[in-house]
Amino acid sequence: MPQDFYTILWSIVGLIGTGLATWLTSVIVGWLNQKIKDKKIARWSTALFEIVMRAVQTIFQEFVETLKNDGKFTPAAQKEAKDKAYNVIVSQLTPELTKYITDNFGDMKEYLFNQIEAMIYQLKNSNKEKF
Repeated sequence: MPQDFYTILWSIVGLIGTGLATWLTSVIVGWLNQKIKDKKIARWSTALFEIVMRAVQTIFQEFVETLKNDGKFTPAAQKEAKDKAYNVIVSQLTPELTKYITDNFGDMKEYLFNQIEAMIYQLKNSNKEKF
């Protein structure tokens, strides 16, 4: 009888151990996947910010400053500058970044124009602080 008891006991312990190991494995895999996902999102966000920043700075330096110095920076020129920045940004987006934007923010054009506006605001305010 004691032999049968130990056999049943070890079967129960093995079953519980297997269940716990499976659960622990799924928790670890989920945690690792979240960390990987977080790193990808951080990398994509950083890349996107840098692309927008460089595009806005380039258009400002090459196009806007010249027009402002000549007194020709009209509302139409302002729209043209934003369109140029948008085109520069779109030309630099990878398919991965494009998917990230549309999956997380919806309309890519609207999102990018909002980012351009935010970057212009940020640049204007940082220039005010310097002078």
